[in-house]
Amino acid sequence: MENILHDFEEKVISLMTEFLKNSMETGGLSNFTEDLKDNLMQLGYDLTKFSLEYAEDIIFKIKERKQQFESLEKDDRKIVSIFGDIDFKRRYYLDKENNQRVYLLDEYFKIAPNERLLENVETKLIEEAIETNYEKAGKSVAYKTEISKQTVMNKISELKINLNEEKVINKRVVDNIYCIADEDHVHLQKGGIEEPRLIVVYDSMIKNGKRTQLCNKKHFGGVYKGRIDDLWEEVLTYLDNTYELDKVKNIYVLGDGASWIKTGLEWLPKSINVLDKFHLMKAVNGIVGKETKDNIKEISEYKRRIYTSFYALDFERTKDIVYEILAEEMEETTRKRKEKILQYILNNKEGISNLYKYQNQLHGCSAEGHISHLYSARLSSRPLGWKIINVNNVSKLRLVKADKKEIKEIVHNKRKIIEFKEIEKIRHVAKEKIKESINFKVGTIPAMEFGTIPAMEFGTTEQRKFFKQLLSYKKAV
Repeated sequence: MENILHDFEEKVISLMTEFLKNSMETGGLSNFTEDLKDNLMQLGYDLTKFSLEYAEDIIFKIKERKQQFESLEKDDRKIVSIFGDIDFKRRYYLDKENNQRVYLLDEYFKIAPNERLLENVETKLIEEAIETNYEKAGKSVAYKTEISKQTVMNKISELKINLNEEKVINKRVVDNIYCIADEDHVHLQKGGIEEPRLIVVYDSMIKNGKRTQLCNKKHFGGVYKGRIDDLWEEVLTYLDNTYELDKVKNIYVLGDGASWIKTGLEWLPKSINVLDKFHLMKAVNGIVGKETKDNIKEISEYKRRIYTSFYALDFERTKDIVYEILAEEMEETTRKRKEKILQYILNNKEGISNLYKYQNQLHGCSAEGHISHLYSARLSSRPLGWKIINVNNVSKLRLVKADKKEIKEIVHNKRKIIEFKEIEKIRHVAKEKIKESINFKVGTIPAMEFGTIPAMEFGTTEQRKFFKQLLSYKKAV
């Protein structure tokens, strides 16, 4: 242990020498920092490997281990750390009481059986993979070590993610709660489309300049094909755990009027169906058609009349206006498309009515923006093919991040390490032995003693000469 710490001091001397030399020559700070990164990573590798083998040696020697665990063969182990692949050796032991075999070093350092990646590497890998493609993620988390795309995909597939939280002690009291709902459309590897759902819950909004901020925001979503009730049950559980629901006046459910969104009305008490303005405007624009220089006045007038009918909650008048437009439409395909849009409007009369009835309590609906930022940016904006399980897990992981929760907790909970009770005694004894072994005073780094020119004991002859000249100059100044 003492040797490696002294080696560390010598590395510091070497790095400082190179820094000062490079700063005076052509290398400059850029080259130095690049070299420093390589040296520090190598040092991290050396220290990690040394610590593993040093602890193994301590465990092997302590009498408490010998009393219960018989040493068998010693074999090789490789694991990926942030410093890259680390190869080391550790012993296999036999528990004399129950005839069970165990790697005590793995138990000591809480390394899971068959673990290929350390926990912090796996966490970083998943954090990267929900932002960029699997290949880039695999190249970015361990120094000079590439993790395969298949491994990245498998690590995401293995996760079990629960977006709900424990019940809060003091429930919030609010007048209104808002649930914004929408879905993305993601291409699958074997063909077809999957639709990860998204529900954003919040209870108020504040203006921050031109931007708005949703307060006490919470995200729910993922793949819920054939089990939409499960999603809305999660939302209800969260609301019940977080708010005094008997004191809430209304829960507004905003979206594009899809049947899965309307299912939420069956689950949430005091819920009100609202069709969001974006989809309503999209429907109206689809009916009146594209504006040109020649028809701009006519189109504007049709829009005004249709919106007036909405405001008056007079959908018979809406139908009459649309029929006027259809009567002028000569192309059958376009006419059928506009008839479907009219039917969409009539199917959402309640949502449209509530949009105008409760407009003073509503803040608009930002569902499309949430979908774009949270889902589409990773899942559907590029021509990718996904496995369903990874559509679900990447969706949920991005929501975990949006809720400012730690992904490392999800990774940690997945890695269940079952320890022998006996390992705690061995761990305690081993820690004491290690403490004893490093209970010495590490010498000060000579190069730091600027008051005198010490007898340089570290570094190469060239480095010692360089520092003596530098220190002599400083003393003269």
